[in-house]
Amino acid sequence: MAVELMSQAIIVIPARYAASRFPGKLLAPLQDKPVIQWVWEGARSAKLADRVIVATDDERIAAAVNGFGGEVVMSSPEIRSGTDRVAHAARGTPCEIVVNLQGDEPLVTGESLDRLLETLEREPDLDAATLREPIETVGDLFDPNIVKVVASLSGDALYFSRAPIPYFRTEGNLHADFRSVLFGRERPVEGYYRHVGVYAFRRSSLLEFASTAPTPLEKAEGLEQLRLLQTGRRLRLLDSDFRSVGIDTLPDLRRALLVLEGRQRGA
Repeated sequence: MAVELMSQAIIVIPARYAASRFPGKLLAPLQDKPVIQWVWEGARSAKLADRVIVATDDERIAAAVNGFGGEVVMSSPEIRSGTDRVAHAARGTPCEIVVNLQGDEPLVTGESLDRLLETLEREPDLDAATLREPIETVGDLFDPNIVKVVASLSGDALYFSRAPIPYFRTEGNLHADFRSVLFGRERPVEGYYRHVGVYAFRRSSLLEFASTAPTPLEKAEGLEQLRLLQTGRRLRLLDSDFRSVGIDTLPDLRRALLVLEGRQRGA
């Protein structure tokens, strides 16, 4: 059961129309609603958030959000990333905790967002918290678009990578190509997790993060969350309670529809 937060918390959904692989994906229909509305409704179902804001640079997205009753903050198209867009919205909003919820996560649940908020409320030494879920297929393990993550024994993120991590030793030998150990199996060796790109930040940590230059590891992997780790910030990992299907392509939209239909059937 969610507890009452002493801190004021907001959820910001960064939403761009432009996307290299699927332009306009946030307005693509998923059943009877656009993707962005599913995300907004998931955010609105969180019991511990005081406000839900969609931060966009596009009038088409703003019109859609206004149409279903959402709150919009317009931002400059020059802003370089979703996290910077979230920080821009947070600067003008009184709050202590800020959730960065990607606009292409239509299956997000309010319960998962509440767990992130509760974690930051309960552990004041944390800078941020995010989600992970098990990797289920070998294809996903070797897909560089699926970000892998490893954690400390206390649950803090140690590293994120587009490569398969950790590297498991098998029968006492390091394999030059350990795909041979995994291909043909129904699922990979246990212990692999993918990152689900939903974050809860302390407002001060978010604003400092946004004002810090990209770090070498971040630039090497193309993963901005590595900026947190390389600058010594603590990022807690929680197990996701929903099946994440981020919408980057039309096949992703079809997969999200299948998961959504299964959820509605109670499967």
